[in-house]
Amino acid sequence: MVKSRVRTVNRLIRVVGAFAVIAIVLIALWAARTRSAVRSARESFKETIQSAVTNPVGFAKARFTGGVGAVLLADPATGVPVIHNVVAGSPAEKAGLREGDHILQVDGVATSGRTLAQNVDSIRGFAGGSVTLTVQRSGSTNIQCVIYRSSWKNLGLPK
Repeated sequence: MVKSRVRTVNRLIRVVGAFAVIAIVLIALWAARTRSAVRSARESFKETIQSAVTNPVGFAKARFTGGVGAVLLADPATGVPVIHNVVAGSPAEKAGLREGDHILQVDGVATSGRTLAQNVDSIRGFAGGSVTLTVQRSGSTNIQCVIYRSSWKNLGLPK
């Protein structure tokens, strides 16, 4: 009887010991992951500060200005901006803009008679700000869209 109790206690000690070892390993893995995440955040913060100090204009442009995420070309016949490409996940895509759409107005100002660069500059602006585009799509009437700009960094596009 005493031997069976000793065996039971020994088994219990081994099971508890095994669980303790597993718990220690899990805690160590969790701690390592947490330290790694903190270290990555700290390094990212340092890189952000360094970027702001070494190139303040580029830093501000990348984070505070942006666009709608559409690549424009001038229509050869009319000179009106035409959407050539829409960036996936961009505000332009969310607004329903498509390749081939003609932009007739930007914030109520006609795009005809202006250069492509002037029209692009009037679409760009502060990230989070909005721009109203009047768009003509073939086979439909004009569409008016209010689009909230996204920063260049979030769009993944060069400034």
